[in-house]
Amino acid sequence: MSAENLRPEEALVELRRQLADKQASMEWDKTKLARQAGVSRGTIHNVFAGPVPRADTVARLARALDLDTGVLLNLRRIAAGEAMAPAGAGVPGPAENRPRFLFRAGSAVGSAVALQFTESGRFEEFLQALRLIGLEEAETAPLREIRTRLGQTDKAVPAVLTAYSGVLDEVIALVEERTSRAEFRWFLLGKLLQGIAFVAVAEWPSAPDIEGARTELFYLSDAVDMPEGLRGEVKGYCRVELPTVEEMDMFEDAERLSRAFDAIL
Repeated sequence: MSAENLRPEEALVELRRQLADKQASMEWDKTKLARQAGVSRGTIHNVFAGPVPRADTVARLARALDLDTGVLLNLRRIAAGEAMAPAGAGVPGPAENRPRFLFRAGSAVGSAVALQFTESGRFEEFLQALRLIGLEEAETAPLREIRTRLGQTDKAVPAVLTAYSGVLDEVIALVEERTSRAEFRWFLLGKLLQGIAFVAVAEWPSAPDIEGARTELFYLSDAVDMPEGLRGEVKGYCRVELPTVEEMDMFEDAERLSRAFDAIL
């Protein structure tokens, strides 16, 4: 029977059957499948026992199990009751330019763009980058809610900042869950690059473990595929003498390097 003739519940059963059969043939338990696909064990449980899984989760499992991604995504589409994309519509955003969107999202986290109320455009770009990575609007909505609360209150700012930190941690965890290890390095690269400058200028000399962040970025640059000249500039950025607040060198260098990465991605 053609997949297009399946009812949604039948398509979901078939999707799960193909995944389970290949998992069994490879003799992987759920923990190993989760590790190979780069998702949590809870996500694996939900794929087989919860609602229709996300498209990016199905794609990751298909790649890990060496199954036909298109076939499984089609089954997932039918199970979710979604219409077929028009011919020539192309691959949706999450599959395209992922390193660029990950780098941009990480940069926005590092520069605390959600806390900069004069940067509403950059905040919207941050949310858009997260959605293009694969997060749903409902998963990024808490960031918007926290930003709104921060703009409306004075006395509760410490409590709201604590809540913001928690929401941000959850978003970062979602990004890590839905990307491969190599992809997530681009997110970390942007986060560290901008975060070091932000902390150096805003909180130096009481900056929390800025040297640890600079060391992490230094060695991360060796693990990310980039031109050797750019790698050398990143390492030089990690060695720059602090403080440099008077001339805002760190911000300028971070922006310059960010533009260079954006150009190659």
